[in-house]
Amino acid sequence: MARAPDNLSPWRTISGRVFPVGDDVGAEAIIAPEYLTFDLDDAAERRWLGAYAFASLAETAGEFVPVGEFRSPYAIVVAGRRFGHGSARIHSAVALAEGGVRCVVADTFASGFLRAATNAGLLLCLTFEQPGAGRLIGRGANAQIDLATPALIAGPERIPLNPPGAVLEIVEAGGLAARLLRSAPID
Repeated sequence: MARAPDNLSPWRTISGRVFPVGDDVGAEAIIAPEYLTFDLDDAAERRWLGAYAFASLAETAGEFVPVGEFRSPYAIVVAGRRFGHGSARIHSAVALAEGGVRCVVADTFASGFLRAATNAGLLLCLTFEQPGAGRLIGRGANAQIDLATPALIAGPERIPLNPPGAVLEIVEAGGLAARLLRSAPID
């Protein structure tokens, strides 16, 4: 399969509203354990994970997915330190992707979350060049991820990000297995 030119990749242009969550947002805050009964292989059930993403944070961070909806109006999650800690299960990344998130930008990620989200090709996970820089972005701000520089742009704020490196290549390919097959096809 021929690779699409970089400028045609849906991962090269990410824009949308921002949902900030702060430090220490664990896997159970992303999707509560009581919702882990949905079948990940069934698209009709899997979308319910999106409907309940961040439900436990509604009182402190605000509503992520409107009641009665399956998708959030937010495409970018901005977080602090240790985003996704506590479990390496893929459900957290699936919940965010099903909820409409395309990119999570954090100070740091829990390694299990980062691997699950990236290896499955679900989310582009990026880090701030300067920890704490995401605090400048308010809930609902319209933002764009500029991968050329790289930076998160929201209004007058241009916040530098660390280069995505192989993470972008893996997500663009549709996950680690697809990326490996692309680079070394099996005859």
